[in-house]
Amino acid sequence: MKLYKSLLAAVAVAVSSVAMTSCDNDLAVPPLTIPSTDVRANTTIADFKAKYWSSDNNYCTQVGKTEDGEDIILGGRIIATDAGGNIYQNVMLQDETGAITIATLTSSNDGLQHLYTKYKVGEEMYINVTELYAGKYAGLFQIGTAGEYNGTPQTSKMPATQFLAHTFLNGLPDPSKTYSTTMTISEINSMSSVEDQQKYQSQLIRVENVSWVGGGELTWGETGSSSTAVNRYLIDETGNRLLVRNSNKSDFCDQVLPAGHGNVEGILSYFNGTWQFLFRSPDDCTDFEGESYAPVMEGSGTAEDPFTVGGVLAGAEGSGVWVTGYIVGWVEGQVLSSGAHFTVPATVASNVLLAASPDETNVANCIPVQLTSGSDVRTALNLKDHADNLGKQVSIKGDLAAYFGASGLKTTTIYAWGDKGDDSGTTPEDPTPPAGSGDGTSDKPFEVSQVIGGATGTGVWMTGYIVGAVNDKSISDAAFTGPFALKTNLLIAASATETDVTKCVPVQLPAGAVRDALNLVDHADNLGKQITIKGNLEKYFGVNGLKSASEYVWGAQGGGDTPAPAGAQFKKVTTVTSGKQYLLVASGKAATLNTANYGYLQVTDVTDNGGVISADDSKAFTIESTTGGYTIKMSDGRYLYQTGTYNSFNFSATIVDGCVWTVQAQADGTFKITNTSVNKYVQYDSQYSSYGSYSDARGVMPVLYEKM
Repeated sequence: MKLYKSLLAAVAVAVSSVAMTSCDNDLAVPPLTIPSTDVRANTTIADFKAKYWSSDNNYCTQVGKTEDGEDIILGGRIIATDAGGNIYQNVMLQDETGAITIATLTSSNDGLQHLYTKYKVGEEMYINVTELYAGKYAGLFQIGTAGEYNGTPQTSKMPATQFLAHTFLNGLPDPSKTYSTTMTISEINSMSSVEDQQKYQSQLIRVENVSWVGGGELTWGETGSSSTAVNRYLIDETGNRLLVRNSNKSDFCDQVLPAGHGNVEGILSYFNGTWQFLFRSPDDCTDFEGESYAPVMEGSGTAEDPFTVGGVLAGAEGSGVWVTGYIVGWVEGQVLSSGAHFTVPATVASNVLLAASPDETNVANCIPVQLTSGSDVRTALNLKDHADNLGKQVSIKGDLAAYFGASGLKTTTIYAWGDKGDDSGTTPEDPTPPAGSGDGTSDKPFEVSQVIGGATGTGVWMTGYIVGAVNDKSISDAAFTGPFALKTNLLIAASATETDVTKCVPVQLPAGAVRDALNLVDHADNLGKQITIKGNLEKYFGVNGLKSASEYVWGAQGGGDTPAPAGAQFKKVTTVTSGKQYLLVASGKAATLNTANYGYLQVTDVTDNGGVISADDSKAFTIESTTGGYTIKMSDGRYLYQTGTYNSFNFSATIVDGCVWTVQAQADGTFKITNTSVNKYVQYDSQYSSYGSYSDARGVMPVLYEKM
């Protein structure tokens, strides 16, 4: 429709108010004023962003008219304002194509002390942007006025009078007409294209199944801080992190962050190449319960007890503290998510990435370390000059501070090879390989001395004698005689009679066939036997150990035939039979029981031997026919179902809406298991190492193995 040529001159005509008053003039009830306007949008937010977008990080361009000579009008629903004080002097407007930030000053003298008193979430709003300015402030595209920073043009907050004159409200607020887009943390952090920035900047985003780092302990902000805001982080179950920017002046800055894990909703903002999440209020956190995915605090920051990488990621603080970890990469450019590299040679010498494991390649599980210019630390540790440092463990002293927008270590002063610091300031010698002839292969497995000395690797073999187990939570709880209390671990030594725990390697026994066959609770006669076992060399009980054990062989070498493990036998099938038990297997990963009320199905490694898998009954799912398809029941008797927009599962002791699934065999031997309520199908997502149910093809559909 054609709009007024000069819409601002017609505000009095375009905007009217409808007053609803009581028939009883004696009642002291104020009239309810419902805003109304004939103004309507003639340009979508997506088209407007595309027209005025520039690659510059800061710029401003005055908005003109349409090709028809009309003022440009944007419209939609308000999805965020300054209610609660966490979002300051901004309104976020959303239409069906995207969202945009509108930056305005507030002024009590001009009748706009707070935005939320007039501009409410869910309210329909239109804005005439002609003669205003569009552009970026620190990479965020917004509407405002012309400004500058250090001589560089940028789009700044417009005066309150200008904002009021250019905006038009229509009807009462209806938050139900706003919508959020569900994304994962990894999806958010991986977005870097112009198209992604235009589409998702300022959008209302929902992220499911996440925890707060510091949840239950840290507050939203820091009351009394001299800084205006603080960084907090959300973390998912695979360690991916999302930066959250919280105001220290919000109404809820002194409230404690939710513990456990749940779902969040907020505005996806952008600052100097990094995505930031902005909460409107604590009510944007829902369904928080159960365990947290956040790392726990480890270490005290001293030379003898350095902070671990996990401790830093958990929120460790301090200046002049020690941090230990493995050098796994380096960062190029200014953006951590896109500039992280995990291979050598490096092209910069100014930083390294530290991780808890030498094989880590997820930047969310790393901390960036600044190598101080001109220091011995940079000279000795940088990967540009010393590619062979990749994978080595080092302890570094410095200040814990934000670096590349993430938790990091800066102003580094001293380093020491290994897992402890050295405040003497002496230059440490380069670490030498631990003594021993093994190389981690099945023919030449690592010896115990090599593992204790710092040998590294994933999916490697080590050999030794079973001499005991850890009976509680600490390596100091080592026991070398029975009875043993835990099935979850073993102690391996170079001699069958060893009783010095410092000369032992703790071995984690994950649930499954390896634990069933090797644990000393059920098999006391395994004590003293030589074994060769395959797994990942990493810290366990705070010392060098072997985790995620997946295979074993009695004797001094790996490979060969693994002894038949305990457990049931499951055969690969191409059809299903009602009432039978099945393993769901994809990429060698079997779905397992989830003991929570909802969530994704975690996995365990399984091996197909000629179409047969040996596994514990607890990993099996019973598939039973019902009206319209099948129900799927876990080993604890609860049914899988789906509801709403979630890609995770819910679990119910009884059959409820959303419990019906269709099970269709595919030509490649997999099965498409589709929920009839939400039309999503079960897939294994290797990125998260879990099973979910999705509407699009983002993973691998399972193969079914029926209990024999």
